[in-house]
Amino acid sequence: MTGSSLVHPGNSLWMTRKYGPLVVLLLAVVIGLWAGGRRRHVASLAEQVNRLRVEHELRAEQARLEERTRIAAEMHDVLAHRLTVIALHTGALKRRAADLPEPVADRIGLLRTASTDALSDLRDVLGVLRGHGTGETAASRAPGLPELSTVIDDARAAGQQVEAVIEGDPGSVPASHRLAIHRLVQEALTNARKHAAGTTAQLTVRYGPPQSMVVVRNPAGGSSEAAAEGSGYGLVGLAERVAALNGSLEYGPTGSGGWWVAASFLLDDQRSRGVA
Repeated sequence: MTGSSLVHPGNSLWMTRKYGPLVVLLLAVVIGLWAGGRRRHVASLAEQVNRLRVEHELRAEQARLEERTRIAAEMHDVLAHRLTVIALHTGALKRRAADLPEPVADRIGLLRTASTDALSDLRDVLGVLRGHGTGETAASRAPGLPELSTVIDDARAAGQQVEAVIEGDPGSVPASHRLAIHRLVQEALTNARKHAAGTTAQLTVRYGPPQSMVVVRNPAGGSSEAAAEGSGYGLVGLAERVAALNGSLEYGPTGSGGWWVAASFLLDDQRSRGVA
């Protein structure tokens, strides 16, 4: 027994001396592999976050560019319509130039030439933007300014419930403001139809002066099948439009789980006179 007890401690000490460095080395290798894997995982997550951030910025920029293209196309329609009206009236007056004083006839001829040239230049420069990148074609937009009631009627025809209160004279505000209100209502009602199906959207529009405003609210509701198809960047583009008009745009969830969109456009005295 005594000899055995002396042998075993010796063997135990020898085993420690033989395998001790190997255990330490193995432990260091395991720690190194774990640390390397963790660094690679952290780097992969950082790269993924950066890629998502860049993708978000690119999509937001695309939405802003599409809204700028839409603005240009809409203003092309409005200006082309008005220049056509001027050209038609001056053409009618020019045919009666013989009955008018010579200076007046000359001025009418100048207006006729200027209006037709301006219309031609406008079509050459901005005509390419008609329907480009906006999901609309030229045939889908009527000449001049669209009626807000058309958007509301289209929403109701699609089965959406809309309670609308419209106050003020649309003719008292600039065309750009009316187009912005038109687009805001269109986007807000579309979003409500997608993300709060079956609910009633509440729309309030007030045309200035001194300011124009639009508010669209909807309570919480179920999402439709079309909700997954939206890019979610429509309001980003609208923010670009509103900012170009020195207006303010706010949107977000309500306390009851719904959603609201509100915008306002200030009108100074110069803009509110004769810019309809």
